[in-house]
Amino acid sequence: MHTANMEINNVAMWVTFTLILGALFLYALEKLPAEITSIGVLGAFMIYFHVFPIAGVDGFNVLSAERLVLGFANPALITVLTLLVIGQGMVRAGVLDRGARIVLAVGAGPGWLTILITLVVVLVISGFLNNIPVVVIFIPIMEAVADRFGTSPSKVMMPLSFAAVLGGMTTLIGSGTNLLVSGALEELGEKPFSFFQFVVPGVVMAVVGLVFVLLIVPRLLKDRASFAENYMEA
Repeated sequence: MHTANMEINNVAMWVTFTLILGALFLYALEKLPAEITSIGVLGAFMIYFHVFPIAGVDGFNVLSAERLVLGFANPALITVLTLLVIGQGMVRAGVLDRGARIVLAVGAGPGWLTILITLVVVLVISGFLNNIPVVVIFIPIMEAVADRFGTSPSKVMMPLSFAAVLGGMTTLIGSGTNLLVSGALEELGEKPFSFFQFVVPGVVMAVVGLVFVLLIVPRLLKDRASFAENYMEA
């Protein structure tokens, strides 16, 4: 009986990996909308685990349709969506944009200093807001900085993305993955993460990463002309 359960679990594991890889392939192919692929994969999981249930210690299916759909009510997911709404509201209100312009005015010295100040601000803000609206706001700022100091935009855009990711590691709400893992711990009966529980290692990694993106990344990236420049040359 135990051997049979292990075989069922092994098959379920390989089916899960196959569906995940299939989803990644469809996302990369971009032939179908991302939401259609996501709903399709979720539906496939629900059908498979309904036909081939995984029984828990209480005899009930631990991956039932109810269990899979319950993820949409996860407090961590709701928190991530709330942060997206807050971030978009700040974008519409012009709060981030005004702050970014102030940063650009303050860093009116050497090019490297302006880029450093901008990336530090992005890193700090990303610890408290979702990365997407932060990056969206600072893209034109980094373009202006690159144009002012004669630097290729391709050498500042990747550091901008890295700075946002690094800043998201410093707090609980800085990254959706932090919230999801904390929620999973709570579901397992463990103590969830506190807001600043990993701020010290997060800041250390962020500082090291910031030095890397300032000193090493621009040397690795090639100069890439913008679409406008390519059009003008053509």
